[in-house]
Amino acid sequence: MCLRIDHMENLQGRSFADDILPGYQSEEELEALEEQRQKEQRKSFWSSLIWKERKVENTMKQFCRAANTEVQMKKILSGSYYIVSLLGVLFVVGSFLFATNETHFRKGEIAGHQQITPQSITQVDEMNKRIHFLRRAVYREKYMSCFYSIHLGIEVYEDGELIYNLKPVPGIFGTTPGSVWNFLEIDPDCGQVIVRTHAAYERVGGETLSFYIGEAVDEVLYLIRNSAIGACVCLLELAIGIFLIMYFIIGNKGIRIENYVLYFGLFAVLMGAWSLNETVLMALLVKNTVAGSNLGYILIMLMPAPFAMFVQGFLMPEDKWAAGSITFLSVLNMAACVLLHMTGILEFRNSVTFTHILMAMDILYLGYALVHYVKKHGMDRIAKTNIVGIIILFAAFAADIIFFYVISTVVDILGRTGFLVYICLLAWLAASDSMEKLHEGQKAAIYKELALKDILTGLYSRNAYDEWERDNQHPDKTAIVMLDLNNLKKCNDRYGHEAGDTYLKKASEMITNAFSQENTVYRIGGDEFCVIMPDAKENSIEGAMDRLKELQKQYKGTDHSVEVEIACGYAFYDDNVDQSFVDTRKRADTHMYENKRMLKGKEPR
Repeated sequence: MCLRIDHMENLQGRSFADDILPGYQSEEELEALEEQRQKEQRKSFWSSLIWKERKVENTMKQFCRAANTEVQMKKILSGSYYIVSLLGVLFVVGSFLFATNETHFRKGEIAGHQQITPQSITQVDEMNKRIHFLRRAVYREKYMSCFYSIHLGIEVYEDGELIYNLKPVPGIFGTTPGSVWNFLEIDPDCGQVIVRTHAAYERVGGETLSFYIGEAVDEVLYLIRNSAIGACVCLLELAIGIFLIMYFIIGNKGIRIENYVLYFGLFAVLMGAWSLNETVLMALLVKNTVAGSNLGYILIMLMPAPFAMFVQGFLMPEDKWAAGSITFLSVLNMAACVLLHMTGILEFRNSVTFTHILMAMDILYLGYALVHYVKKHGMDRIAKTNIVGIIILFAAFAADIIFFYVISTVVDILGRTGFLVYICLLAWLAASDSMEKLHEGQKAAIYKELALKDILTGLYSRNAYDEWERDNQHPDKTAIVMLDLNNLKKCNDRYGHEAGDTYLKKASEMITNAFSQENTVYRIGGDEFCVIMPDAKENSIEGAMDRLKELQKQYKGTDHSVEVEIACGYAFYDDNVDQSFVDTRKRADTHMYENKRMLKGKEPR
């Protein structure tokens, strides 16, 4: 026995046994000590290893729990968003079905593009205003008077007589009549016309109304032409969103497309629908103005969540909880706003500030994600496009906020155009990025197909068979037929490899035709083939082998070829015999070689 103590033998003139191990003078005692020391080391090693394994296991469990928690949170947020969205949809549908304005007027049609000026305007208080017209200003023979109002109750008097009254019917759908075209026919005998307005909300009472007069048909055409550009901008936003959603749905059938395409498509649809709803033209076309007003607020409350999810999926910032937080706040905001509106505590017009805050958080999140993206990837095409996009988005959002809070009017054309430019930029970027990934996926699929196909015969290769075998260890009611070409070497030696390739191609055609298209044929070696036959019957296999023999007899060959001769053997997977399908293949291979030995008695040409 050799102990590793020789380097300590003469330490300070004393032996290891005398100084370090007193009392252990014999070799047996030293061996026992060494064995004990090794046992302790092994024990310590295994204890340490077990501790490390447990630590890794605990870490993995924590990771899995965290991952599962994240997945569950995403499912909860998604479900909540859909439920709240459904609540909003039901509320809007209810608005269209049941919400009405109480409108009384003597006579009226749509009219007016020639603007007229009132004689005087009196601001009674913050919420009420009185506007005076002389008869000659508002009356023209065969002409109508009209004006556009937002969130205003309207009363029109001719010489003290009420001829027109617009006010919402009290209920769960709010106290605003929405955006309305008010149109009137003025009595030629009246002396004075007074228009009284009552604001449904603060900050809209001071709005300046524009009054028009003209012939009905001409003025309808004028209003349509004047609103066409803004409406086209909104329709284009809507079309882009629908295209992205359809692209995601259809494209996913072929290859996986990232979810951010769907999220941005949804955001574009919501933005387009909201912008279109805010146009003057929609007030002309939609008769239920209360429902139209509610629809606009519901649409804008739905926007922050899909935009945040788009940013997370597209730019992939390190902090993934920000998008979830914005989505959660969006769900909470919409549920609270609908509830407050229905109870009359706080209507949409006054609670929309919270939605604007969430939209501002979206823009800040976009900036944050963009900074992290630039740090990681540099100033590439995605970064540059997003920088331009965020500038445009911020400008459009600022214009919208200014017009809402300062001017107290509908979304301006500049704001809508800004949103359109941003949507076009990001839609192009998202679609092009997705197309690149799609192209890469297609190339990967082609490479995989090439790897799984035999180039010469067009059959599946050995790689494809091995993959199938790994995935099907215990395929019940499945048979495998092993096949081997007998005269390939002789054909190559006598006529060359070109003739041998022809021999292989012809044999593969015969095998494929004999065993039908329902079964899968593999070339697993130079002259070896196999056929996988799920749910096969023994008589069907025998019938296929008979067809193969007939095809061999019918083949005449050429001057530079040999007779096609194929040895066959098959076996069914049997749970009682086979541990896996590998054993089944071996049994079929054995039967094939028995048939091959039987055919050896026949001398090939």
